[in-house]
Amino acid sequence: MSIQVEIFGGEKDIVLTERSIVKSEYKIQEGIQTQYMEESVDTIQLIGEIDLHSGGIETANVSKLAQWAFSPSTEEKCYRQLSMKLYDSMGEQIQQICFERAFVVRYKDSFSFQKGRASYEIVIRECKGTH
Repeated sequence: MSIQVEIFGGEKDIVLTERSIVKSEYKIQEGIQTQYMEESVDTIQLIGEIDLHSGGIETANVSKLAQWAFSPSTEEKCYRQLSMKLYDSMGEQIQQICFERAFVVRYKDSFSFQKGRASYEIVIRECKGTH
């Protein structure tokens, strides 16, 4: 099974693949209201790790995630479109999840220069209510 996440909007698009995603979780919190929102929320949690020595797109995309995560909520670029696609072992798409107004709830990363690895965790929600 593989996964691909595409995040559009802001100043830079972000693409994450199975090379940079170790674990993903998706859940719908039905009936739970979040402060400032009138409806329930969908949540995606992504945990990833990349090889810093490989350079290329994976390293650049972790940097873009951090830039998005620290965008002030007063700016429109903090909201983005997100598409997460899951594929089976044969490469057939089995599920697609789309957020029209995704925003970052929590983000953290760490870098190990001894191991040459970077890891991140990002929690993303869809803004459904009035904000």
